[in-house]
Amino acid sequence: MKISFQFSLLLCSILIILFSCSNREGFSELPDQEDVEVMVTYEPNLKDACIACHITETPGVVETYAKSEHNPSKVSCRACHVAQEGDPTAQSHNGFTITKVPSPNYCAVCHPQEVAQNNNSKHAWTAFIGQYKPYYAEARKLGLDPLAQETAKLLDPEKMAKTVLSPLVPDSGILKRIGLLDDPEYHHNNVTLGCSACHGTFVIVEDDGSITGLPNVGVGRVNADGSLGSCSSCHTRHLYSKEEARKPETCGQCHLGPDHPQHEIYSESKHGNIYGAVGETWNWDADDWGPDDIDAPTCSTCHMSQFGPVEATHNVGDRLYWELQPKTSVPQWKGPDEVDFVLERVPDPEQAASGRKEMLAVCTQCHSTNWAEGHFREFDMVVEDYNKVWSYTDNLLMEAYEKGLVSKDNPLDETSEIYHYLIWHHSGRRWRMGASMMGPDYTHWNGAIDTNMRYLGLMINDLELREMIKNK
Repeated sequence: MKISFQFSLLLCSILIILFSCSNREGFSELPDQEDVEVMVTYEPNLKDACIACHITETPGVVETYAKSEHNPSKVSCRACHVAQEGDPTAQSHNGFTITKVPSPNYCAVCHPQEVAQNNNSKHAWTAFIGQYKPYYAEARKLGLDPLAQETAKLLDPEKMAKTVLSPLVPDSGILKRIGLLDDPEYHHNNVTLGCSACHGTFVIVEDDGSITGLPNVGVGRVNADGSLGSCSSCHTRHLYSKEEARKPETCGQCHLGPDHPQHEIYSESKHGNIYGAVGETWNWDADDWGPDDIDAPTCSTCHMSQFGPVEATHNVGDRLYWELQPKTSVPQWKGPDEVDFVLERVPDPEQAASGRKEMLAVCTQCHSTNWAEGHFREFDMVVEDYNKVWSYTDNLLMEAYEKGLVSKDNPLDETSEIYHYLIWHHSGRRWRMGASMMGPDYTHWNGAIDTNMRYLGLMINDLELREMIKNK
């Protein structure tokens, strides 16, 4: 890191302050926040007693915070890190009671609307929608609160995610077959560093005060105070940048790969092409985004940001019509404020129609109404086509079970079951998502062709061969 002259003076000042403190551990003996002025490279008026240690212990954090909007707004370290009452992660730290894991409850003090919107989104609930769904279902079955620390200590969500035979962690089928699913020496750490990295961990304060489930900034992290989510998943600490959250690379942390390749789809679309060509010239920090600030939309433009007359939202499903990730696409589900969002999937056509109207309002800031409506008509037909193929695929497997061609004992270990899974979870999603975001290669080759020719074709051949052998 480049050290400025001001930074050098700062270090000297800090040494004098520390030397003058009679009790090094008694950090509370330092002057009050308003009496400590610390100079860093980017901001000459940063004041916070925490800086006296962290300027040498974690200088990168201090430099990043100095460049943030929190600094000139006088949002101090203690505003986010002094523990709220009842937070299990609270601990004594140099005379303060702090948390190392500020949850959305802390952000809500200044950003209540954004946190409330996020709480009703798939992002907030995605750990339970994902790898922790077996745990959540078991907790509900036992009449326990799935978000409670006591429930997590009793049922161990991480262990359950790694050892339950479930399509949510699909390699569990083969691991079960070869005897590794229950092997105590097999770590399943692809779940920790794979699923949980994006979906979020369960942060648990153990009886000895240690904290498990960290480090993690997964967007659906289950926090020890009972809140859901991690704002720093999109607004990386300690800069909390609006620009960062608006750029597609941030969404691409998680929305990429064979099962949800939105970032790759965006990159091959005309929108992504324009962003790649001239995006560095756009006005990323504008309070009210509009066509005069950017030449093409990013992920946040369509799904979250205020854009023209469309109000900002932190519920990423607000502007969508279809659910594109499940086996059968239906209009958007009712949210967690109406149903048990994890276990109940209830389509909400009224909300879906409202979402489509909002999305069209974004599109028509740059496109004609005819152009935008034409795109959605074509996209809707793709979804209908996929649903027909999925219905055939699912019926095919059910018939195979009835005929005894495939065993139901392990639903993820035989050829036809694996193709059945890949058709909806991989190629079928690429087919639908590619069409939604105008990615032709993902719509056709990676989507429809892989679904129909590759997976369904091989599934049909596998079952025909099994039936031929059985009838001999």
